[in-house]
Amino acid sequence: MSRAEQAARPHTAREVEQKFRVHGLFRIPDLSTLAGVSAVDDLGVVELESAYYDTPDLRLAREGITLRRRVTRTLGGETNLGRAGGDEGWHLKLPAGGVGVRDEIRLPLEPGAEGDGRPAAGPRTPPAALAVLVRVITRTEPLVLVSTLRTTRARQVIRDGDGDVGELVDDTVHVVGSDGTIAARFREIELEELRGGPLIATVAAALGDAGAVGGEFVAKAVRALGPNAAAPPEVPVFPVPKAKDPARDTLVAYLSTHVRALRAADIAFRREPADPEAVHQLRVAARRLRSGLRTFRPLLDKPWAEQLRTELAWFAGSLGELREGDVLRERLDRHCADLPSDLPAAEVKQLLAEVLGGTVADARARVAELLDDDRYFALHDHLVRAVARPLVGPDAERPARDVLPPLVEKAWTRLDRAAEGLTDADADDEWHDARLAAKRTRYAAEAVVPTLGGDAKAFARQIEKVTEILGEHQDAAMAAAKARELANSEHASADVAFALGVLASNERARVHAARAAFAEAWPQVRRVKWRRWLEP
Repeated sequence: MSRAEQAARPHTAREVEQKFRVHGLFRIPDLSTLAGVSAVDDLGVVELESAYYDTPDLRLAREGITLRRRVTRTLGGETNLGRAGGDEGWHLKLPAGGVGVRDEIRLPLEPGAEGDGRPAAGPRTPPAALAVLVRVITRTEPLVLVSTLRTTRARQVIRDGDGDVGELVDDTVHVVGSDGTIAARFREIELEELRGGPLIATVAAALGDAGAVGGEFVAKAVRALGPNAAAPPEVPVFPVPKAKDPARDTLVAYLSTHVRALRAADIAFRREPADPEAVHQLRVAARRLRSGLRTFRPLLDKPWAEQLRTELAWFAGSLGELREGDVLRERLDRHCADLPSDLPAAEVKQLLAEVLGGTVADARARVAELLDDDRYFALHDHLVRAVARPLVGPDAERPARDVLPPLVEKAWTRLDRAAEGLTDADADDEWHDARLAAKRTRYAAEAVVPTLGGDAKAFARQIEKVTEILGEHQDAAMAAAKARELANSEHASADVAFALGVLASNERARVHAARAAFAEAWPQVRRVKWRRWLEP
């Protein structure tokens, strides 16, 4: 890859910072006098011009996401831009867990952007490589210029005996109106961790003692855009419902949690398509949503719920080949280590890489296409409406403590029926049916845990035990079948075919071990004490 191609690829950096609101006359204290500080170096002043892009209804800002194009110039001939000053380019900032923690994905400015006679931060088209990462949020809405900020930034770097600890920037921000006039002005201070450590907390405390107000994390663009940018996101985060609240509140909170999980997994897959965990989380979120709609079905308008379940089944099913391929390849590759030393494990692993690797790569490309499909975006539109205005019946307005336990009991009854009389001699499909019933019961129990509390949680943990056992059973059965298939294929030499046969035999042994583990665990899981909370 050429240097130009490398420069054009998105680059990600983790950003950990604290923001402080200050008034116009605030004076930064002398940080060099703090214990542990060896030096505070002045990096000079730069001017930044940042153009922010969002949908017309500010979906990105409402999710805590910013997409900007920034150009920088130094003042007074200063050339040491430093980290906080020298970040010209396109930047997509995504929340990364925790207040003030974000992943910043960067691309350089487009060729010819500097000194080409055009306004530095005028309307441009955000790079597709960044826009696609948040497509699940924007979907069919265009990205437009929503705000331009001109910032005068004074910078200091804080050092201890081992080097740079943090960078402090003092920003005076001007909000530029559509006519080029200054519409608003504010000042804020940012303390960014470079290496981190306890000294950052010492500096933050000194700023607070001097009158800076911390504890909030509001991006400059959000402050500039006003209250609409600080409105709840499309899919809000709801407070945990109480047992006395309407059952509808538990339904809505459940849908919100897993729609947001689906979106997070979508963004994770777009960022790292080769990460098996990303597609796994996509599939889990879709399945939990579908299962939840099944659990809550007595409270819902049935045609409405079934239509949404159908679309979720389509989506989750479209991920199956990739997810199952990832699992099979990883499992068989790992279990090659158990082959006897006189068998060609390396050649088996090579065959797995060639055959299963190619299948997985093709499936991954199809999933990438799926995530830009109009039907998929329509599904998300439907999910947004489902959280905002679910079609429910009168029972949804009754207290959760009265309505929810019978819904879980229905799932339990199906599991108990599916697991009754299972023996080691039964077919894989019968065990698979029990696994599906166990997953539905587990999902149903976990759906009500936040509302109903400890008894529901204890029950869910018991069901989780057998779900894990039956999941191992299914993985082993599929791996055995795939090993036999490869052993009988034209790709396998005689020695490799024999080794694959041993792999298949080993996996069947794990199938029977899982069945024995289930037989041991099931009587404990089935004890009445775990289900007393389900009784009227």
